[in-house]
Amino acid sequence: MTGKELLSIAVKVESTGYSYYSKLAEKASGNLKTLFQELANQERDHAKRFEEIMKKYENDSNFATWQNEEVSGYAETYAKAFIFPEIENEQMPETLVAAIRKAIEVEKDSIIYYNELRLIVPDPKPVEEIIKEEKEHLRKLSEKLTGEDISMFSEGSMI
Repeated sequence: MTGKELLSIAVKVESTGYSYYSKLAEKASGNLKTLFQELANQERDHAKRFEEIMKKYENDSNFATWQNEEVSGYAETYAKAFIFPEIENEQMPETLVAAIRKAIEVEKDSIIYYNELRLIVPDPKPVEEIIKEEKEHLRKLSEKLTGEDISMFSEGSMI
């Protein structure tokens, strides 16, 4: 898989994240609605930044082929095994707790994927910045599972 293809996967992951968080924001209220709107906007920004990385290298004659076979093979396999099944399943979880848990899993998988991606991008700094922001998403979502915002929801509560 080429660098361009790996970056395209990142754009797809972030675009799907935007859609998912936007749907959650429509169903939530208060602090949770604000959080989901914020996360949706950041995911949209991440997709744009990955597109900018692709654009930066599109005129590089090596762009179609720059890759580290070991890294790109692992990243491709990881994306197919863990990320695609989650993002291609557009069904919304039935409970708020389940929705947050799904978001946490996708954020964790994205961080792992982007850590591999940064190893093949000639200038890894933009990818490292996105990883840092994804880790912040993970922290915020994890806090919501134990916070008082969610305490009113039981495992069976509908969102």
